[in-house]
Amino acid sequence: MSFSNEKTLILGLQKGSIPSFERIFSLYHKHIYNFCLHLFQSSDEAQETVQKVFIALWEQRVQVDENKDLASYLFTIARYMVYQDFRHQVYKKAAFDHFNDKSNYTNESTKDEILFNELLTFFESLIERLPERQREIFKLNRFTDLTYKQIAEQLNITENTVDTQIRRALKFIKDEYKTHYN
Repeated sequence: MSFSNEKTLILGLQKGSIPSFERIFSLYHKHIYNFCLHLFQSSDEAQETVQKVFIALWEQRVQVDENKDLASYLFTIARYMVYQDFRHQVYKKAAFDHFNDKSNYTNESTKDEILFNELLTFFESLIERLPERQREIFKLNRFTDLTYKQIAEQLNITENTVDTQIRRALKFIKDEYKTHYN
């Protein structure tokens, strides 16, 4: 696709044009799907991630830079979501392995597992309550291990803004945790 055609599609997308979105979807969904399928080895997980990628594209459409490569932007979203899913799976497996010690499996460890899952769910809900841009910055830093500089470049903001948003997110999470568990 030529740069000018892609730029026209992005400008249409930014304005909320459904035909522009559908065209972008038809151009890129197979590539994103194949990328996700290669990583997940599961058609269902790959398809679910593709849906999340295009939902995120629609939700963030006004932030898409028409002067940058759309494919790169979409693959960045897909990679972030795949890593986020992998990280979540690793945490769940680690928690399960920790609490599933076959030699010491007692009611106490079941209680610990329930409390851990409750705490994990609580933290996930706190993150989802953050303002949209703050949540995006926080997740990019904490779940994809991007540096403040990388986040600033990706989102076209200053490193100081990234730092401020992450500090605010951490303060909110800490305050809510104290309120809930004290």
